[in-house]
Amino acid sequence: MLNKKVEELEELHRKMIEEIQDVAIILMDVDGTILSWNKGAQYIKGYTEDEIIGQNFRIFYMPQDRQAKLPETLLALAVREGRAKHIGRRLRKNGTTFWGCIIITALHNSKNEVIGFTKLTRELHDLEMD
Repeated sequence: MLNKKVEELEELHRKMIEEIQDVAIILMDVDGTILSWNKGAQYIKGYTEDEIIGQNFRIFYMPQDRQAKLPETLLALAVREGRAKHIGRRLRKNGTTFWGCIIITALHNSKNEVIGFTKLTRELHDLEMD
């Protein structure tokens, strides 16, 4: 009986994350490789799950930000402080850009070792930038 409740809760939790459309929710490994992707991520960034799983999250950053190692800096900050926040231009699959607010949170195992990251992205619209 307890296992059934746990399974139902896990399924509900998975569905909650998958079906949120207003926020991109991405699970990444310790190197920033994308492991999971929700509907919000597909809507905001333009990639299907099949296209993006296994890619590095650096793909969303402007060339100058990749050159300046911004993605790596944000991961390092999340490791040090638990999370990293940033607002900046991001790239969609079709090459267009958008203003995005991101939060990267470090995930830890029982030994307090970083085992991955979640990355939340919210698209900022012109009204929100005023």
